This record gives sequence, C-alpha cells and structure tokens, in this order.
Amino acid sequence: MSKKFLYLTSILLTIVVGTVLFWYYCCDCGGKSSNMEAAADISIVPDEQIAEPIAPEPIDWLAIKDQLNSNPLTVYYDTYKTESVLGQKDDIKLDEVIDYLKNNPDGSILVNGHADITGPRALNIRLSQERADYVKSYMVRGGIDANKVTSSSKGPDEPAADNSTPEGRAKNRRAVVIIK
Repeated sequence: MSKKFLYLTSILLTIVVGTVLFWYYCCDCGGKSSNMEAAADISIVPDEQIAEPIAPEPIDWLAIKDQLNSNPLTVYYDTYKTESVLGQKDDIKLDEVIDYLKNNPDGSILVNGHADITGPRALNIRLSQERADYVKSYMVRGGIDANKVTSSSKGPDEPAADNSTPEGRAKNRRAVVIIK
C-alpha cells in the first residue's frame, strides 16, 4: 500500500469515528431523544403569566448629589503649586462628578480654591484661583461644558485646619468641588 492511501484512510477513519462518537455522546437527534421523561419537563405558560422584563431602577440623582457634596472632592496641592497629581480615589470621585453633570443637563458645579497663610495674601488669592482653574480645566477635558463649572478663590480665608502646623497648612492648600 502506498503512503497516500494509508494517510487518506486514516483521515477518513478519524472523521467516521469522530462523527459516531459525537452522535452517541453529544447529539440529541438520534435514538436517545425518544426518552419521554425529558419531554415531560417542558411546560407551556399562558401568555398572561409571562413576566415582563424588569426595568432598571431609576437613578436618584438628588441622593448622588447629596452624597458627593457631603464628602466633596478635595484636591490638595504642595506649597506655591497650582497643579496636582490626582490619586486614584480623586479620579474616581471626579469621574462621579463628571457623570452627574453629564446626566443632569441643568447641573453645575463650583470649584473653590484655597490657600494656607504662607506668603503674601495677594499671592495666596492668585494661587487659590489657579488651583480652582486647574480642577475646572480637568473637568472640561473630561467632557463637561466650561459654562457649567465656576471657579473661585477663597485664598487663606476659609482654612480647613490650623495654619500653625505643617500638616494643617497642607490641608488648607486645596480645591473643593461642590455641586450646585
């Protein structure tokens, strides 16, 4: 016998054996399907008993707004800096604020920039405005209309912590996002 003949015969035998095994173990189209017990499990439900698809619960945007404002997004800055690297938690919270604004056409936000008491007052007013503008630009890059975001400077006038310690001053160099 030639090698070609043996090769073709082995391929044909593999196909035949594979088909028979598939039919015997997997296919429900042959002798096994005559089992009436399997057919007894099928029941017909009248039309009035068919459950309609459940609509997703509406999102309570007012509750989300209250939640976001109760623990507002706060971005902290180094001394005399107007740009900050947002942490993962900040990114998540910022995405939540952006999602809120995208789903509420009448929504708007206020970004208040703050500073510590280090340096001249005029510098702190300018720094806190630039910090608020930084967060605003981040939101605009995220797809929010610039007209929905107002940025303002509070300077050193509304400290969150005591300015007499380095830790307190670090907490005062911030920008806070509030949903209006």
